[in-house]
Amino acid sequence: MPAYEHISSTPVEMTTMHPHLPCVKQPAATHLAPKSNHPPPSLIHARARASSCSSNLSMLSGHSHRSRCYATTLSADAASTARSLQAISSNQDTKLRTDKFFELEMSVRESELDQYGVVNHVIYPVYIDNAREQLLTGLGISSASVVCAGNAMALSELNLKYRTPLRRGAKFVVGVRVLQIKGARIRFEQFIETLPDRELVLEVTATAVCLNKDHRPTRVFPEMSSKLQQFFSSHDG
Repeated sequence: MPAYEHISSTPVEMTTMHPHLPCVKQPAATHLAPKSNHPPPSLIHARARASSCSSNLSMLSGHSHRSRCYATTLSADAASTARSLQAISSNQDTKLRTDKFFELEMSVRESELDQYGVVNHVIYPVYIDNAREQLLTGLGISSASVVCAGNAMALSELNLKYRTPLRRGAKFVVGVRVLQIKGARIRFEQFIETLPDRELVLEVTATAVCLNKDHRPTRVFPEMSSKLQQFFSSHDG
């Protein structure tokens, strides 16, 4: 019966013999991992790092996109603000005509006379205030609409120069024009003249102030400013 050699699973060193050279030892064979569907650990780590980098890049890309959107929004808001300021500046720089007045015809009533048969001096401010109100109403801006918006208006200055009195039954005209619109204030020039001879009765300058809901000065209401500027800069009428 032939003898069988014992085969060991332990790696052995192989010796190569050559008749004229000394013995040379070959290094033991390295164990190879058995066949498997799983990649080596080094490859797993490499793939994990690649996946992490890709995820980070995606996050950075998303952040960059949001930053661009935010920057675009800021840019749009800045442009809108610039246009609003430009429009306000343009309105305030509009040249107003010095020869255009809004005029309201009125008549003296008995209740407005004093003991001397002439209009009492405290009645004239009522006349000129009524003319300003009619001007704004004619432009589509009533005191009621100002109140409904939570705002108000007040006089901060009123200067009257009396020339001649109005008498019983007299007919007269009240003229109004805007001198300036700036900040929270509108400056008016007004007059009263008799009809039909146009004799000067009263010269007036007045300053109206726009107020917010807390009754603090606020910039002249945009619609009011725009319509007054348009009316008193127009060559119609």
